[in-house]
Amino acid sequence: MVDNNNNTSKTGPQGTQVFEVNDVNKMIAKEIIESRSPDANLPALIGISNDVIGQQFVMNKNKIEIGRRPNSDIVLTDASVSSMHAQIIKDGEHWKVLNLLSSNGTFVNSEKIAEKVIVEGDMIGFAGSEFVFSKVEEETQESSSGSSNNLVIVIVVLVIALAALAYSLF
Repeated sequence: MVDNNNNTSKTGPQGTQVFEVNDVNKMIAKEIIESRSPDANLPALIGISNDVIGQQFVMNKNKIEIGRRPNSDIVLTDASVSSMHAQIIKDGEHWKVLNLLSSNGTFVNSEKIAEKVIVEGDMIGFAGSEFVFSKVEEETQESSSGSSNNLVIVIVVLVIALAALAYSLF
């Protein structure tokens, strides 16, 4: 089977299309970017892999530490994440991700990096935990649950669709 981009894709019984996990994460990331509010102005990491799906971390400091340590700014519990895994720093008008010599690496758009400027829509992986870098709306008391709930609903629908697809293959 060939998709609209002339890429060969895998098919299951009765023509059911089979997706790789990375492809599903890309679809989720694209959906997050496309569904964000036009008022979104705060940079954030939004979880797209199973262990962090739907979690949102706003970049409210110039240096964000990521790791398993309890005092990290973003605490990830995945065993493949190092205790002091990475940092995201504001560098002028840009944000940059830095690997801190982690055992399992830091990735931007599936490319293992030591240091890289990130832009909206980039997929960032800290070992097995994946996020999309996006802008989010500043949450107020009235809007905080609504915007978060919409994002969670989108992600849950995509996960359910993936589960149904996997079930139909067996």
